[in-house]
Formats: sequence, C-alpha cells, structure tokens
Amino acid sequence: MLTNKEDAYILGLWCADGYHRSSSIGLSNTDISLIRRFSEYLIERFPKERLRLRSYIPVLLDKSMIENLGITDNVRFCSVRKAKQISYHVYVNSRPLLREFRENRNNIVNMESEFVMPYIAGRFDGDESIGKDIKRDFRISYASKIEAGTDKSLLEKIYPYRIKIYCYQKAKTYVLYCSRMDSQKLAKDLFLYSIKLKRLFDLPRRD
Repeated sequence: MLTNKEDAYILGLWCADGYHRSSSIGLSNTDISLIRRFSEYLIERFPKERLRLRSYIPVLLDKSMIENLGITDNVRFCSVRKAKQISYHVYVNSRPLLREFRENRNNIVNMESEFVMPYIAGRFDGDESIGKDIKRDFRISYASKIEAGTDKSLLEKIYPYRIKIYCYQKAKTYVLYCSRMDSQKLAKDLFLYSIKLKRLFDLPRRD
C-alpha cells in the first residue's frame, strides 16, 4: 500500500521501465538521473552492499564516463557493440520488496487522488515524450491497453484532460496522448514530481 508521494513516483517509474525476476527488482534506463533516484530509494531500505549495478557500455566509450552513484560494490560492466549510449541496470534481490511492488501495481486502479500525479510523473519520466515548447505532443507509451486505460481514468478523475489512447499494432504499443489544448496544463501539474519536466521548464523557450 502506498503511503507517500515518493513511493508513488517510484512505482510509476518502475511500471514504465522496471526490471523484475523471481527474487529481484530494479530499474533499467539510459538516464543516469532516474537510476540515481531509484538507487536512493533502494538505499533507504537496504544497505548499499545489497544493491547491484550493471552498466552496458558501447565499445567505443570508456568506463570512466560513468558517474558515481554512491554504489561502490557489486558493479559490473558489459560492452555492447550496437549500443549508442550507456544504459544502466540497478537492482536488489528482495522477494518482499518485489511482492510489495506487484501488489501496488495491481491496485493502481484504486489509487488515492493525492498519489496520482507523482505516479504519472514516474510513468512519464520512464517512457515519455513531449514537444520542447511543452505545449504539444504529450504522450506516454504502454505495452498494455489496460494499463493505458487505467492511467487515463486516473487522470480524468483529477481533471477533465482531453486524452486519447492510440494503438500502434506493428510496435505492439499503446500510447496515451494528451491534446495540445491540455498538454501544457498537464505538464505543469506533473512538474513538481518529474525530473524530465523540470529540465524542460528550465530550458530557454518562447512563450
């Protein structure tokens, strides 16, 4: 059960780009800021020694380019020929935590209103797209139509955002689109919680 907004954000991030196996849970992403955020969440619950970090590095890049995440042990480097940028995978072995995340994911439809925006912000950060002017092309990608529909319903309980769901059959992807008439409002509503939106709002742009 969610008890605070940070947990809601982390749940959204994990639902978007999460990793899980029978006894481990973590996050895979190319954005070091998101990996750091998820790592900080794990470190609050486990000793640093419990965390595992894998970095998948293009063969042309040097390992020294990886920033310090505060994890000094259990770091593994893997070279990837076709990759164009470093990707990261941080996780911890914990059946109880995995069970907790799964229970929260299965109960998203009943999420309390105060947790909706941080949860959607996590989803957005993990699998997002929006125009640089923050006024159009707001979208979040999903592998499941049910998940996309659930998030659409959650947002509509907060405000009557003009949202639609599109299916891309070849990619087997469902995309939640927000109308350009509401994109900027939704972005501003998520700004407090979203790492990526804070970056965009800091960029110089024409209003």
